Amino acid sequence: MSFFEAARRGDNSPFKYVITIIAVVIGAFVGQIPLGMVVAIKVKQLGLGFDEMQKFQKTMDFSLLGLDSNLALFLLLLSFVAALGVLFLCVTTLHDKRFTDILTGRNRLDWGRVGFAFVFWFGLSAGLEVAAYFLDPGNYTWQFEPGRFLPLLLISLLILPLQTTFEEALFRGYLMQGFGLLFRNRWAPLLLTSAGFGLLHFANPEVDEFGFWLMMAYYIGVGLVMGFCTLMDEGAELALGLHAATNIYGATIVSFSGSALQTQAIFRVNALDAPLMLSIALVSSVLFILVAGKKYKWADWAKLFRRIEFEEEPLPAKPEEGGPVM
Repeated sequence: MSFFEAARRGDNSPFKYVITIIAVVIGAFVGQIPLGMVVAIKVKQLGLGFDEMQKFQKTMDFSLLGLDSNLALFLLLLSFVAALGVLFLCVTTLHDKRFTDILTGRNRLDWGRVGFAFVFWFGLSAGLEVAAYFLDPGNYTWQFEPGRFLPLLLISLLILPLQTTFEEALFRGYLMQGFGLLFRNRWAPLLLTSAGFGLLHFANPEVDEFGFWLMMAYYIGVGLVMGFCTLMDEGAELALGLHAATNIYGATIVSFSGSALQTQAIFRVNALDAPLMLSIALVSSVLFILVAGKKYKWADWAKLFRRIEFEEEPLPAKPEEGGPVM
């Protein structure tokens, strides 16, 4: 079954898409309440002024508030966990779909594909990092502390994937399919969801640190790569694995000043060459697409530009066969 055939299951009334997006935004704001309360308490305790708060908002460095980085990361992720929960409820009740319907055209999620993308991207990132280290070891600071790293690792493995899953389910799944049903083509959903994915990261400290246009090119480019893989592979499994690998790697292995994930990673890069990072990401993405395309036999590369054709009748909602909901 194709990715967009799966999208037709259930109730796809346009107003339900509007309700879902509003509900997800509200859910994300509710999920921010614990973090907001902790920040407000810390600000009051430390008596921080406008300048200090402005610096914090630009860097998202919670050490400025005297807040442990692991606790801060946990609280930060709650917003995405809440939003994912709301999206799940809206898809399964309001739209009367299985949650997997917005992620893949297959009967169930292909965890082999998720694992392949994760291992490939994580391994490629590590290999490139090793090469960069030997070229300039002085640019790396060792900051491994077992007592702080173990909680970070647990948060990164158990909760951080919920954040990446939410973003993929929303952009490469729910919205990609919705725009596909609306426009009956693949290129418009790809462009719109990639632009939306870039704008979602507009407030990230990397944008202020390295410049708007450079970082938007990076985020939109990443969205295009993951969206392209989703469309070619008839499912978001590769995007799920790639996105999780990117964020877990950034949280646990190498951090840098200006990163949205200010964690006690094993290494810290003292000076990040953002244009070089963008170039490496481009080359790595092309390599990933070529390897994935060969592995999963993407023969019809031209379908991206063809009109989406549907069968006469949509599939019934929530079929009994096909495995678990998620």
